[in-house]
Amino acid sequence: MAAPGGGAQGPEEAEGLVLGRLEEEALKRRERLRALRQRTLQNKESGEPESKIPREDEEEEPVKHREIKLRNYDPEDAELKKRKLPPAKPASVEDTVKEQLEAAKPEPIIDEVDLANLAPRKPDW
Repeated sequence: MAAPGGGAQGPEEAEGLVLGRLEEEALKRRERLRALRQRTLQNKESGEPESKIPREDEEEEPVKHREIKLRNYDPEDAELKKRKLPPAKPASVEDTVKEQLEAAKPEPIIDEVDLANLAPRKPDW
């Protein structure tokens, strides 16, 4: 039994809350399924599959085909041989490595050393 001050709920009340939430979710799912069923029926009536029908927020764009680039494949067909790319030459990395090594060298920050800072401090400073 629940306390008169609105304390802990009994097992029947907690079970009722869970069932209420589950029923709400089931109703929402039923509505989604009905809407999906109506869309599929409309698509069947129009004769086009669902994937072919553009949505309201999407515009149809022409399909762009990419040109075939044959890098590793050596074709036998004369038409495909025209599309074969010449073998790539590795780029020189010497300049890049030199720049990185120069950037990694530390530059002297302090020109003059203060002797007071180098002396050890007393233990009770």
